[in-house]
Order: sequence, then C-alpha cells, then structure tokens
Amino acid sequence: MPSPMGLLEERELSARQRLEKCREEAERAATALAEAERAVIAREEFAAALAEARGADGSPPDSGGRTAAAAPGTVGPDWRPGLQPTVLAPDYQRIIGALEAAVQEGTGPLNCRQIAAHLGWETSAAGVEGVRAKARRVAERGWLVKEPDGRFSAVRPGGGS
Repeated sequence: MPSPMGLLEERELSARQRLEKCREEAERAATALAEAERAVIAREEFAAALAEARGADGSPPDSGGRTAAAAPGTVGPDWRPGLQPTVLAPDYQRIIGALEAAVQEGTGPLNCRQIAAHLGWETSAAGVEGVRAKARRVAERGWLVKEPDGRFSAVRPGGGS
C-alpha cells in the first residue's frame, strides 16, 4: 500500500503539470487575443483614414441632399451645426445615443466601461478598449467631449448636443 505522503506527492506533481499546461494555453490565448485586437484596431484606423480622405476630396452627398451614412468600420465627417449622428457608422451612433441618454437621465459623463455596459456590449478589457477607441475618434471629430478625467459627454463645444 502506498504511503499517504507518496500519494500526496503524486497528486501534487499531477496538479503542477496541469497548471503548467493551463498557463501555456492561457499565454497562447493572450497572444492570439492581442494579435486580433491589433488587427481590429488597424482595420478601424485604416477605414477612418479612408473616410477622412473621402471627406477631404469633397465627395458629393447622396441624391437626397444629405450626407450618406458612413459604412460600418468607418467614422464619418466632423461635426458641424445641423449635422445629425445618422451620418456616422452605427456603432458611433449608438455611443452618442448612450451618452445623450445619460445626459437625459442626469448621470452625466460616462467612462468607457459604463458606455459598453449601457449598450450591452462586452465589458472586458478588450471590449472597453474598443469603446474607448471609438469614443476617442468621434470626440476628435467634435461629436463628443472628452472630459479631463477620461470620461465622455454628449455635449459638444458651443452648447450643441
């Protein structure tokens, strides 16, 4: 009959081997996740640059006299008076809508995790970073205000919202 200490040592060895395999799998998954995130961000940046280039060359509006909605993955034009969020890609419209709803609810500026939760999107680190990248892009175009503490608000400079 094996000794209790011998049994414990066998179990410990087995547990350590499983732990090492799990660590290796977690490292591979983290690497794959980081690569996928970089690819998504690169595609979004490329699409935003293309949309910016199209806007800079004076592309004509659609036949209704309105600026056409941006394709998913692109941002859209800079904000100006009279321009509606419908010219933006759907995700950007949703972010603006969430922030406008927060203003109406009196909850004020939101951080990116709160925006993601409000929209029912992923609140993991990767999901929050995606929201942060999108919110930053529309803030750079004047659709949102980035507060000094990193939160975002739907109120635009000049009092428009």
